[in-house]
Amino acid sequence: MLLKYLGVFFSALTAISNAKTFNFNVVSILGEGYIMGVKYDTNEIPIPLTSTTFPLFKGSISVPTLTKYKYVALEPTTNKIIEEEKILRTYTEENSKVNEVYNRTTKLEINIPKLPEPFKPMFKMGSKNFKPFPNEIFNVYAKCNENDYFDVSNHPFNIIDGKKTGNNKLVNCTFNIVSPTTTFSSDGTLHVIGYGSRSYKKLSFGFKFDKKFLGRKAVKIRAMANDPTYVRERLSTELFRAVGVPAQEGAYARLFINGDIYGLYFLIDSISNRWIKSYIHGDIKAKIGVSYQLISSQPSGPYSDLRYKGENYEEYDANGPYALDEYEKSDFAPGDEASKWKPLIDFTRMYDNWIKTYGNDSSDKAIEELKKFLNIESTLRMMAIEALIVSLDNFWLVSSNTAIYYNPERKNYQFIPFDFDQTFLGSRDFIFIPKDYMNDCITWTNAAESVYEHYFVNNLLSHPQIKQRYEVILAKASREVFDSDTVSSYVHALADLIREDVEWSFNSIDYLNTEYKGYVNHYNIEEFEGNLEYLHVSFNQSIRAEDTVFGIREWVEKRGNGCRASTDSIDISNNENISDNVNIEPFVDSKSGSS
Repeated sequence: MLLKYLGVFFSALTAISNAKTFNFNVVSILGEGYIMGVKYDTNEIPIPLTSTTFPLFKGSISVPTLTKYKYVALEPTTNKIIEEEKILRTYTEENSKVNEVYNRTTKLEINIPKLPEPFKPMFKMGSKNFKPFPNEIFNVYAKCNENDYFDVSNHPFNIIDGKKTGNNKLVNCTFNIVSPTTTFSSDGTLHVIGYGSRSYKKLSFGFKFDKKFLGRKAVKIRAMANDPTYVRERLSTELFRAVGVPAQEGAYARLFINGDIYGLYFLIDSISNRWIKSYIHGDIKAKIGVSYQLISSQPSGPYSDLRYKGENYEEYDANGPYALDEYEKSDFAPGDEASKWKPLIDFTRMYDNWIKTYGNDSSDKAIEELKKFLNIESTLRMMAIEALIVSLDNFWLVSSNTAIYYNPERKNYQFIPFDFDQTFLGSRDFIFIPKDYMNDCITWTNAAESVYEHYFVNNLLSHPQIKQRYEVILAKASREVFDSDTVSSYVHALADLIREDVEWSFNSIDYLNTEYKGYVNHYNIEEFEGNLEYLHVSFNQSIRAEDTVFGIREWVEKRGNGCRASTDSIDISNNENISDNVNIEPFVDSKSGSS
């Protein structure tokens, strides 16, 4: 009998000594109310995992061998299996170091091709302390003050004196952001962003952090609620980047707030002090100038037309179409509003004087005088991309969703476009766009000048040298960047990255626990796949609020062909900048090799 017990003892001891530790890390996409567990090999009893940084769960198993496993959702008090993922995983040391995601395959190598860059760089586009976002899908969880979150998510608008305004209440939250290899936690605030985007039940938000997330203290997270492909905004951003125009870059993220599952979002930079320092000046310690947002009200106005209105700053500030945005707080005395608005007033005055002096002067001197205070080259590159994607809510068409920035390093002004949720959609019968706009890439905004005169652009393009440079930029961009196969390769790489999340995200709107009766667009996976190419997604009142009349490849082909045809006779042999012909080495992330 003693020998028998000794045999059992030594067998157990041998098993323990041969045991290895197998580690597991998994992000739940099921929201609050569940814990994660793991089943392995033939063991049907799940091993519960624990979470200290929700929605990330971790745990380990000590057994001699472990080959196959899958994650399961458990009821927290009984550990009863509620749901199992469909994936059967093979354990590797590499996977054990990754934060896997429930019911999603692990993508360690994600190759998103860069678009061609046919123009000379003008800006750094990042710094070592503020790098472009990696090609990953983040997982963002915000635990917010219940009452305040209920208020903003159910009442994104306020009615004050009969006027509809945004509910911009700040909501205190604790944020957890989990990537495949990192975790981040910080207290901070949440607020609803945008105006038109508030009309959708799936809202967009701005986050501010007490700590730095990838060098950032603030980000936006945009819902893409009117896009059946989830790629239009990111593609627009990449097109601006490809021609050297600084614009908000970003990455995809799964968003969870309290008990609500919002689905897939676009996590992007805000045009903050730190973003300007890094993307425009290339140094997080650089001194910035002053930026102002152009916030036109369409269709009735007022518009941010950049006309000179005198020296009184209140003519620009008081209920006007401009908003003071970023500046060095130490440069201005508290309450000295006039000084804060002086750079904008200076610009409008200088442009007004330039028009009066050189409006009918086609000499090179007119260009030399203009480039003393305006980055003409960056402006024309921005306009070329807006023409190709037909931005319905940005600079050229409606003087909106753009910042004008005084660059103290160059001692001139430049424009920074942002928020591209109204692109690749066609004209949508917009009053300013002519019916036959598809082949018109210069006067495509001028169908209703009596309603809104495009004062700035019309005067800019009236000069033959400037118009000629714009046409060269448009010709090269439409041929080298806006090529159908080139854009399609980029778009399909993005689709490969997010495909597993698309249907889950589309369906999440039906389970969003808010009472707000905002617009809802229901899409399906076939419409996602088809609208990447040529499929039109039609309006259907019972399931969606709007249509999408162009597939992305279809749009790129039609608009690209139109702009190429309109510049067919343009000599593109001279590709020299019309202004700001500086020598800049864009920032390159040494780890990824990307800029």
